Amino acid sequence: MQALLFRLGPEHFALNLAELTAILPTSRIVPIPHAPPEICGEFNWRGRMVPIIDLRQLFFGRPCEWTLITRLIVFRWQGRTQRANVALRAEGITDTIDYRPQDLQKPSVADPERPGIVGTLVSSVGAVRLLDPQALVWEKFHEVLFREAAS
Repeated sequence: MQALLFRLGPEHFALNLAELTAILPTSRIVPIPHAPPEICGEFNWRGRMVPIIDLRQLFFGRPCEWTLITRLIVFRWQGRTQRANVALRAEGITDTIDYRPQDLQKPSVADPERPGIVGTLVSSVGAVRLLDPQALVWEKFHEVLFREAAS
């Protein structure tokens, strides 16, 4: 399997490439009123507004830094009754890595309230946390991210 390798501050994370739709440079982000801090806004992509989850804010409580290598990673989220594109903001997309599912170590700490980390891979860059993008759209985000679809 192949995963997209990126940084959030000094830490390395990865997303399975098969689950991703697009990797885009940062775009003009429009704030979403009353959104939790992890949702940094939305942007227009192909004529539709796509919400953005800031991964560094989500995991470490500080927003991603804006640099030339900050990217928006788009995936197709599938909920119980609706589907939508969602973007993840990440710093320092550096490479791809190959891995085997049997090489994935279970997370040391699992938080049922905040799922998303599937496990850890040990690679040449050190520990890499593999994320499940579907699980990153937690229940508390549904009202904000998909408010129009719900009404």
